[in-house]
Amino acid sequence: MKPRPGLAVLGLALVFTGLIHAQIVYDPFDYTVGQTLAGQALSGTSAWAALNTGTAPVIATDSLVVPGLATPSGNSVSFAGGNIQEALLSFPAISSGSIYYSFALRLTGLPTAATYTFALATGTSTYGTALWIKPNGSGYQIGVSQRSDLAAVYDSTVYDLNTTLFIVGRHEYVTVPENNDDISGLWINPSSGDYGSAYAPDPTLTSIGGLDRGFTDHFLLRGASGSPAGNFDELRIGTTWASVTPAVPEPAASVLLLGGAATVLVLLRRRRSA
Repeated sequence: MKPRPGLAVLGLALVFTGLIHAQIVYDPFDYTVGQTLAGQALSGTSAWAALNTGTAPVIATDSLVVPGLATPSGNSVSFAGGNIQEALLSFPAISSGSIYYSFALRLTGLPTAATYTFALATGTSTYGTALWIKPNGSGYQIGVSQRSDLAAVYDSTVYDLNTTLFIVGRHEYVTVPENNDDISGLWINPSSGDYGSAYAPDPTLTSIGGLDRGFTDHFLLRGASGSPAGNFDELRIGTTWASVTPAVPEPAASVLLLGGAATVLVLLRRRRSA
């Protein structure tokens, strides 16, 4: 039997659609410049909530570009150093499998002490897969901890201020019900060749230990004594590596996907008219 190109294209379109569905949140921060992050919301999603008082993170001009990653849109978020007004975003709870987050990060001010600045959360507490930052000379190092009350595991690389990094975090639910064996992984500038892959590469850092979280339903931007200043952008949360690392599509792939989407519409119309 001869191959049927239409079905192949349709298959590609369905795979692409599945990757989109695995994405829970995509926030390009396409809000009015100068407004506070708290209170902003994409259509159909919950609004960012303020946790406390302090200097509020605000919407800033310009997007942070990560070469090889899907082209950014909207603006970015600027956050001051020290005790800022923390921001928390809720999403549908995940209690099994894996949950990923990704974003572009550019620090403009060093922390004065080791502190975590981003994390996944259960409710408004119990933070994990926490991204830690500590000063090192004129630069800084990045670490991760499975729970925010655990010591972080740090990458030895010292990063410079005003440099854009691409960060991906993952929480893995290993045993259900909880057995205190969940795993947190962190990628710092993963290879662009792995963007959009069906399988995640080995993480830069891994942290295991501490009490498991029964579910995850929030993402936190934290500010505490000693916290750094900077910008972050293009926040994605999903259940697969591909859903939070969308690559810039090759021209041929774009044509195939558009063709596949058109094929789906044609098939649906034919069914309805049959």
